[in-house]
Amino acid sequence: MKYSKFLLVLVIFFMPLILQSCEEKDEDVLPTLVNIETGDADITSTTATLKGEVTDLGNMRILEYGIEISKTQIFSPSTKGKIDGAPALGTYEIQFSGLSPNTKYYFKAYVLINTAEHYADGYLSFTTKP
Repeated sequence: MKYSKFLLVLVIFFMPLILQSCEEKDEDVLPTLVNIETGDADITSTTATLKGEVTDLGNMRILEYGIEISKTQIFSPSTKGKIDGAPALGTYEIQFSGLSPNTKYYFKAYVLINTAEHYADGYLSFTTKP
């Protein structure tokens, strides 16, 4: 009889834990990012002001966001301009300096989620002035 009572207490105690672990979890939803075209006023021979837009924050913890820039379409090597913390919805901009004159660059918006980077679809390009 003692064994039955002990078993009953264990079942009553652990049942909520078992049921909680079986609950469906929400799926991870990534943020949605957009690359924004540069205007002529945003580009000089050695600087560029580049913009991205966050249109949906998703439900994952964002540690930083910014723009990645490169002279190659495969973004290797690349340079990142970043802002620490989670973004608000809307447009943000990053200033890059020390660029080479009369050179084509590619850029794309990104966020850092935990240790993984998530990018806007595709990339855009601009050419610095001579």
